[in-house]
Amino acid sequence: MKGEIASAIMPLGSSVGLVQSGELRALATTGPRRSTFLPDVPTMAEAGYPSLEDLTWFGFFVPAKTPADTVERLNSAIQAALRTDEVKAGMARQFVEIDAIPMADFNRLLASESDRWKAIVQATEFTPTD
Repeated sequence: MKGEIASAIMPLGSSVGLVQSGELRALATTGPRRSTFLPDVPTMAEAGYPSLEDLTWFGFFVPAKTPADTVERLNSAIQAALRTDEVKAGMARQFVEIDAIPMADFNRLLASESDRWKAIVQATEFTPTD
């Protein structure tokens, strides 16, 4: 039985199968570019809502005093792993697109995400509760 949902925001991993089967119609994705898993679905920016861009990212963090050479070795190993067919295939099964970026770009991403969410929290006057 097919139901109707006025709107919903769902992660790709839990919605791609529903979209591909026709049980769910995707109107837009929130990434900066179209998903390789749903190439016919426009982005929010393409749909006329550029400020609704959002993405999911993953990173590895180490203690602040970790020696630079250790950080570089870890980064090199992680970058190499992300280029392997096994990791690419495993991530694709989870509907995760790999976009391994250099550490400097990741640092800029962290700074921009922090600034972005700080502004959203302040604008909405969000207050955490227990």
